[in-house]
Amino acid sequence: MLIEFTLESLVMLAIVAAVALVLFLLVNRLFSKFIRKDEENKVSLLRNVLKAIRLPVLLIIWCLALYVITENLTIEVELGKQISQALELLMVAFTLWIGAGLIEGLLSWLKTEIPGKANSKVNDYIIDSLRFVVPFLALLALVVAGINVYGVSADGLTVWLGTHGVKLLLIIGLVIAGVYAVSRGVPALIRGIMFGGVAKPKEEARKRADTLIGVAVSTAEVVVVAMGAFVALSEVGLDIGPILAGVGVLGVAIGFGAQSLVKDYLSGLFIILENQYSVGDVIKVMDVVGEVEFIDLRRTIVRDLDGVVHVVSNGEIRITSNYTKYLSRVNFDISIGYQEDINHAIDVINRVCAEFTSEPEWNKSVVKNSLGVLRVNKLGDSGVDIKVLGDVKPGTQWAIKGELRKRIKIAFDRENIEIPWPHTKVFFGNALPDTKAQIPKVPDGEHPEAESDSE
Repeated sequence: MLIEFTLESLVMLAIVAAVALVLFLLVNRLFSKFIRKDEENKVSLLRNVLKAIRLPVLLIIWCLALYVITENLTIEVELGKQISQALELLMVAFTLWIGAGLIEGLLSWLKTEIPGKANSKVNDYIIDSLRFVVPFLALLALVVAGINVYGVSADGLTVWLGTHGVKLLLIIGLVIAGVYAVSRGVPALIRGIMFGGVAKPKEEARKRADTLIGVAVSTAEVVVVAMGAFVALSEVGLDIGPILAGVGVLGVAIGFGAQSLVKDYLSGLFIILENQYSVGDVIKVMDVVGEVEFIDLRRTIVRDLDGVVHVVSNGEIRITSNYTKYLSRVNFDISIGYQEDINHAIDVINRVCAEFTSEPEWNKSVVKNSLGVLRVNKLGDSGVDIKVLGDVKPGTQWAIKGELRKRIKIAFDRENIEIPWPHTKVFFGNALPDTKAQIPKVPDGEHPEAESDSE
């Protein structure tokens, strides 16, 4: 028989299986407890790591149990050797799985943690690349382990991985640490310089800082990754001198061949240096009005009121209108009928503006109690237009205009002040109001020509 069972071996098998089951349930419960305990913190490093290594740790328990069982059973030599080799390879695979899971948990945490500290989209590209490289290296290590386990001669590969492979892993680790350090250190440095220890910085300074952070972090991360790539290439035996020279020549070629791209970067640089607009500003650019969501040296991303995202190349921008630069302005007209008392209507509007400004909820948004009637702006076809004007804090003008219009309408209804609408009166041969003149009648068969009086 290939495997010989005895009473002792069966008892031992039952004991080992029972111990493995108890250990499996205990470890699984501990994982569940810590993961559930950290459930509220969605970006927790501990939670991400535990979820990534949970399955391989549980599988290792059963793998160890099978190893103990096979060592204590009477098995044919050749079959026992094959089982031992397979279990040894499984142990290596699960160990590598745990290592890759630890790195995967760290990278998943970084991908959710970094964007909250640095407004940079380069992080996603870097972290996604590393999440591809790490499993590939783990698979390569598993292949080498399999070669060694089954006795295949691969001394050169083993030696190379033992020396250069470790250094490459160290380089990857340093790149990850560098990206994380840049994403945390650069924002803190820029905010410290711009805010100067102020606990509640002004909105304009905050938006300016967010814009600079996005550009600085993206640039610094590209530099860190490029340096890591060059060091890694040097480690695998490639001469980086010709590569650097080729990159220089390629840069010159791109400068001549892709002038629009160079124009985008130069325009983006001046947009940021001159602080034309920042992340969070509402701007009009290329006939698009919306909030700036992202700026880098090449492009500006704007989301309009319908939620549509517009990507604008910086080199194509000629005129930019910023609706939220330093301060904003409420500017709208209210019409009243010609029969109404203009002075009374102006008093009502000014009273509404004064009551509005005195409320704590809105007072902080109005600059120096400036809201009120500016002038009679127009004698229109249907009514008299009264202009309301006032300086407010950036970005609050739309909410304030909507609230003021609502309150003025309620006040006009209370004071019986008519808000006019276009209408037309048509007379067919009858006397005009307040006159004794008659409209001459036309001969039969001809249509009368109507006179209209628009109010």
